[in-house]
Amino acid sequence: MAMNMQVTPFNIPNLQKRQPQNLNFPNKHSSKPICCSLSSSDMVVSQKLAQQFNPNIPIEKAVTPPSSWYIDPSFFHLELDRVFYRGWQAVGSMEQIKNPGEFFTGRLGDVEFVVCRDDSGNVRAFYNVCRHHASILASGSGQKSCFVCPYHGWTYGLNGNLLKATRISGMRDFNVNDFGLIPIKVATWGPFVLLNFGKEKEEVDNHNVAEEWLGSCTELLSTNGVDSSLSYVCRREYTIECNWKVFCDNYLDGGYHVPYAHKDLASGLNLDSYSTKLFERVSIQSCEGGSEKSKENNDRLGRKAIYAFIYPNFMINRFFLFYLET
Repeated sequence: MAMNMQVTPFNIPNLQKRQPQNLNFPNKHSSKPICCSLSSSDMVVSQKLAQQFNPNIPIEKAVTPPSSWYIDPSFFHLELDRVFYRGWQAVGSMEQIKNPGEFFTGRLGDVEFVVCRDDSGNVRAFYNVCRHHASILASGSGQKSCFVCPYHGWTYGLNGNLLKATRISGMRDFNVNDFGLIPIKVATWGPFVLLNFGKEKEEVDNHNVAEEWLGSCTELLSTNGVDSSLSYVCRREYTIECNWKVFCDNYLDGGYHVPYAHKDLASGLNLDSYSTKLFERVSIQSCEGGSEKSKENNDRLGRKAIYAFIYPNFMINRFFLFYLET
């Protein structure tokens, strides 16, 4: 399973008040790229929290990070700005946008985005808000010939150009070329679509992106079945009521919790063979299947399981020879 966590602002009031969005009414989001802005006092607090981390401590002496790293709102916003908005993030599958007009949407932190394939076959990504009053343009996934704002009917092409702005004939100095959707840097690697919310304007090179995202592990992942030949089956979304690092901590514990929290899974694994290899931006855990009898009862595992974690929060589970989950 590929676990593509959509990181959203985390605090108790937000969790208690979360409501479905109604696309008949505008959601007020900035139409410009959002990069968390912290007050000077919040920045000082966040920096003090970050300074508690000592990267030079041997792993044998490492302890759990302080609770403030998991619950302090200013620290979370600093993470969004420094971790999530300044690097490549996997957001979907290339098979979701195989044909012109196909699109999917998502959210990272405070940023709504839409990814599509335009009429020329190019993969595009934009902030998913109308340039007029910042209403959300698209939801879910599907296929469209254009994006029409549900609030005032402004219409955008798949290349982001503003095609029509309704009832603006009396406005002076209005130039449709100035009001196209704001693009987001987009790249692809293997079966995945990647976005980068940074402000840098340099041209995207997929080869360089692979090195930035995976470091030295591009070939390692490719040779272990993570490639563009994989078929997209479905996407399922779950709301997990926790800070994003709690989920990552669970995934990265080297199978520590597996025999207790996942007894059925553990019965099909040879946990004595469990190993973890660390790279600059990737962690790969692997485990051999159990006895022949357990393999017969658990075809999902096949002969080996591989769990690849890509910084900061993308997870790929490969169960030979059958399944890839992200």
